[in-house]
Parts: sequence; structure tokens; C-alpha cells
Amino acid sequence: MFVGLLKMAPRCSACGLDYGRFNVGDGAAPFLIFIVATIVIIASQVTEAKLAPPWWVHVLLWGPITLGLSLGLMRLAKGLFVALEFRNDAGEGQA
Repeated sequence: MFVGLLKMAPRCSACGLDYGRFNVGDGAAPFLIFIVATIVIIASQVTEAKLAPPWWVHVLLWGPITLGLSLGLMRLAKGLFVALEFRNDAGEGQA
């Protein structure tokens, strides 16, 4: 379904749906930032409260987790936006 990690394929390999008509752009990123930030902040605070590791453990742990979650969930979020645009027959603004 997807060509690369963040770039969408031109068409669906199963049904031939043209993805070029959907303009998800960076719309998924702000929602994903809020979701990933919430998960990481809660997890880091729980880790600090229960284990109290040194500051460098937080740096080594939460940086890669944040990056991994953001990149890993971006495909899912963009796919969700394409599905929502298709379901709601959304398009560019028309006068």
C-alpha cells in the first residue's frame, strides 16, 4: 500500500484506487505529536516516580522511543486520514 516509510504509493495494489486525489499532506503530524507526547510524558513520569534513574537514562531511553513511535505511527495516521477522506468524500474547498 505504501511505497516508503512516509511516501504513499500512487494507487492501491488491490483495487486500483488513485491516492493522488487525496491530500493528507502533514495533517496527521499534529495529531500524532499530541498522542506520542502524551504517551512518552506519562511513561517518563511513571519511570521517574518508580525507579528514579539518573538523567542520562531518560535521555537515552525517551529520545529513541519518541522517534520510533513517531515514525512507526505516521504510516498508520496517514492511512487513517486517507480512509477518512475517502469515506467522507472530502476534497479541496470549492466555492
